[in-house]
Amino acid sequence: MSYNRVLVAIDTSFSGGVVFEQALETAQFHKAKLYLLHCVETSMQRSSLLTASQTRTTKGANYFTPYDDADLQFAQQKWETQIEQANEWLLQYYQQATQRGVLATCESVFGAPGYQICTLANEWQIDLIVMGRKGHSGLAELFIGSVSNYVLHHAHCSVLVVQDHKA
Repeated sequence: MSYNRVLVAIDTSFSGGVVFEQALETAQFHKAKLYLLHCVETSMQRSSLLTASQTRTTKGANYFTPYDDADLQFAQQKWETQIEQANEWLLQYYQQATQRGVLATCESVFGAPGYQICTLANEWQIDLIVMGRKGHSGLAELFIGSVSNYVLHHAHCSVLVVQDHKA
């Protein structure tokens, strides 16, 4: 089997380099174009958006008030900063790929990683997705879910999951 378009879904974890290297070697071997993708989740936990004005205490009981425009603006700024940082980080991988003779492109997107990976793989007509696995097992995977599991079950193409043996 030959691959013409390889998508590597990488995050900022320490295993991202291992996943990238596997994808780069695969792209080199098949003379394929390499698509570097990083997803920034927009579903930040509520506690990360709380401001002092939102937390109220009445007789020892804490409760939260709804978000206001300032809170949403704060979240937007946080996401934009994450995208800028991800783009700078992806640029390093892009440069490594082009230095080794691989045609590459990179993109950072907002959204649920599994869904975004599958959607963009379909849109970009990807032949192979290369991604890592954090090593959740048992109850953790049941409750947290797994991006790699989602992609394995929803992708239209082949998926190579690089196991993180350090997790």
